[in-house]
Amino acid sequence: MCYQKSLNQSEDNLTRYMDKPPVEQGILDPYFLNDGFTHSNVYIIPLEEPAHWYPATWGLVPGYTNPKDFYANRKYNTLNARDDKVFDSRIYSGPIREGRCLVFADGFFEPHHWGKESQPYFCYLNESKTYKDRSIFTFAGIYSRDANGNYSASLITVEANQLFEKVHNKARRMPLVLDRKYEREWINEGISNSMIKDIMNEGFTTKTFKAHPVINYRLKKNWEIKNTEKVIQPAEAIDKELTI
Repeated sequence: MCYQKSLNQSEDNLTRYMDKPPVEQGILDPYFLNDGFTHSNVYIIPLEEPAHWYPATWGLVPGYTNPKDFYANRKYNTLNARDDKVFDSRIYSGPIREGRCLVFADGFFEPHHWGKESQPYFCYLNESKTYKDRSIFTFAGIYSRDANGNYSASLITVEANQLFEKVHNKARRMPLVLDRKYEREWINEGISNSMIKDIMNEGFTTKTFKAHPVINYRLKKNWEIKNTEKVIQPAEAIDKELTI
């Protein structure tokens, strides 16, 4: 699953990526690590408003409740939505059909398990200049919109490929990073259920990823470390046998 991501970019970079401007200037708050459990903003291009990109709370909130009550309940974790369950879910069945979005990112974190220990790995596109200067990509996402026009979103996850089944070796899942040829199609309101399923099955990017171990920021007393470059710097691996 994917519960932490990075987006250390400028508004101009996001605008150039899809040739779509923000809904208003000054809405981007870049981050080295966004912990989904804080329900901070991600940035999306929604199907219903595809001419701009918008902020959205990470963690889709169903229309029948409000964010404060929904997150406080802790009954549901809506940071991710599984591809094999999304059509049958009370929460996700509407958004997967009518509320798909692109979610901007330039990296994400996946846990690797070794015995009783785990360590996050930072994952980013191989085409990036360095792990500090990363290329943008988009996740396939779904969203809801409340009565005040505020968005909340989930990331679609799929079965891990050969790289990510080694990294995320317990759950063996990965977020659906869309190939560029599928991005506009994903937010096309005219596509059928079978086309949506085809994209989830076949739409993972053909670009390759790099991954390296990083510090486990959750074990650090100073939580402010999560918004510094330290959280993406390579660290010593606990699993000395893992090769990527």
